[in-house]
Amino acid sequence: MPSGTSGATGTTVAEERAALYRERVLDAAEREFARVGYADARMPDVAREAGLSLATVYKTFSGKAEIWDELQGSRMAGLLEAVAAATAGRVGLDRLLAGVGSTASYLMEREGYLAMSLRVGTAWASAEGVGVQRTVWSDGLRTIEEGYAAAARTGDVAPLRPAVAAGLVVSALQVWLSDWLRSGRDRPVADVVTELVDHLRRSLGR
Repeated sequence: MPSGTSGATGTTVAEERAALYRERVLDAAEREFARVGYADARMPDVAREAGLSLATVYKTFSGKAEIWDELQGSRMAGLLEAVAAATAGRVGLDRLLAGVGSTASYLMEREGYLAMSLRVGTAWASAEGVGVQRTVWSDGLRTIEEGYAAAARTGDVAPLRPAVAAGLVVSALQVWLSDWLRSGRDRPVADVVTELVDHLRRSLGR
């Protein structure tokens, strides 16, 4: 085995250390963004939260904008996987609501990511987030619009413009999850998801 190579994966010790630092910084930054918001987050605080020197953090990421964008990308990749699994084999309104329910579950199970997303201070339906978040939210709205249009073709939903329906869905998601956090997570995740999905079924269904 070449010097510095670790295990069967062929990765070097340096590469494994760099990957570990990257995850530690991302996890720490998520907590810091959740605590104070993106605008007020400071790299020294992220470094302290990660238990790393500021120099090490800057060797890993160029700054908080890169950290924020990578967090958004990685968390949204996981969300898309969860939604795909939840909606497989479903059609119409059931497919749309299964996607919304899985989104709510995913976010509530990742409170740091949820809190940092809410702290941006804009309506999710506006798709006016920070950095790559704007693209992520725009893509999410477009996906919901497409899902609503598909449900409309099956006759499952009320005759609304898909863009309006998508705004209603995302706004409801933001309201329910904000209330859950503010209330100190006073209800099980499954209960909140059921309440949200039932509300949307009544609001959007025929």
